Amino acid sequence: MIKWILLMLLLATTKNSCAQVESGTLPLKLKHAEPLYMDLIRDLGAHKGEKEINIGLSYGINGRYKEMGGFAEFEFAVANRWGMEVETDFSFYKGNHSDPLANVPSNRIEGLKWANQYTFLVSEDWQTSMAFAFIHEFRFHSFYSIRHRHQLMKGVSENPILIIARRWGKHVHSLLYTGPEWMFSSSKRDNYIGYQLHTSIHYVWDGGYFLGIECNQEKDVAGWHSVLHPQLKLALNHAVSVGLVIGVPLRNTTERAGFMTRLILEL
Repeated sequence: MIKWILLMLLLATTKNSCAQVESGTLPLKLKHAEPLYMDLIRDLGAHKGEKEINIGLSYGINGRYKEMGGFAEFEFAVANRWGMEVETDFSFYKGNHSDPLANVPSNRIEGLKWANQYTFLVSEDWQTSMAFAFIHEFRFHSFYSIRHRHQLMKGVSENPILIIARRWGKHVHSLLYTGPEWMFSSSKRDNYIGYQLHTSIHYVWDGGYFLGIECNQEKDVAGWHSVLHPQLKLALNHAVSVGLVIGVPLRNTTERAGFMTRLILEL
């Protein structure tokens, strides 16, 4: 993988098809299909001043409980190819009536994320964009712990990411999103290093519609967890889109099947 990336960078630079190609006063930007479940911090090759708001709701079913979640994101490009994002997530849980003794997680605001993403390569010849990203998240305790233990912060996580996206002809888009994640907690036994490996492929129609699938894989202290996310994006107009996602767990019955919807507002 590293050799392939270095070779690609060398060829793109030699052929003068890297990120410095300009259209008017703005650098080249290739349009890539952005996954709906593990979305990007900002469009690859974003132009200064671009802004976007995402609001989402999700519903998941675990063998022991049901989960209703949601999130709100604000994305903005502070400079050409440099995007930032602020995000917060929440989760509410309800036990399964057939198992009243089930261990149900406590309701919580999951945390507050601050993320940066820089697109370091945009190659017109290769129809490829590459970016580095970094996510810092403040993770919060549950509402119960905040009330009874008077503790807000559970810990922090750090997540460097490599993103590679490519267009295969006019309609087919693929994307790789991968990197380690370090979790730091006030309790040393809860510290760990995980890993994320997310891949996706989409078929894109003119007008902003696409149909695709993500394979989301994450490694934590319990091992690897894999979920497929078939998805559909519908463009209502030039500034408003709706995303629909279904979660299908793989190989691990404790993972929750579910549904997510995302409202995308381009400002």
